[in-house]
Amino acid sequence: MTLPEEILEFIYKEARLLDERKYNEWLALFDNDSYYWIPAWENEENITTDPNTDVSILYLPSKKDIETYVKRIVSGKAPAYNPHPRTVRMISNVVGTFDEIEKIWKIKYNWTIYIYRSLYKKLETYVGVAEMGIVRYNNGELKIKHKKVIIINDFIQNGILPLI
Repeated sequence: MTLPEEILEFIYKEARLLDERKYNEWLALFDNDSYYWIPAWENEENITTDPNTDVSILYLPSKKDIETYVKRIVSGKAPAYNPHPRTVRMISNVVGTFDEIEKIWKIKYNWTIYIYRSLYKKLETYVGVAEMGIVRYNNGELKIKHKKVIIINDFIQNGILPLI
């Protein structure tokens, strides 16, 4: 099945909103019953599999938790985001299928993020794979049901990795 253009545009829009620091608009892309998860590596071969019992780089188990995280960033009270890093996200190899039973698009793509931290005068690069579930409301609106981000090079310098 070919991935509809509107699904691709939605994925690109999500990345663009993050790069443009439009966090409240980004937050609005999430379904009311959603989660955001960045698992840790258990060892060199395996990532953790259960965010409730295993260590995670970041686990926001509800939209309320995602909102709280965004409020902290926007408020200026998150030291690692002050000054806010400049970012550019690149997305490639987007594939997906529609699950007729769950009524959800299951998307997987590769990503690269370039982060410039003016405080350190340093450019960092991270790469990985994202898995996303996208639902369509009855009114046609698309929403993120869940997002899982696997960071291949998860050595996080300077204490924080911006939302991927």
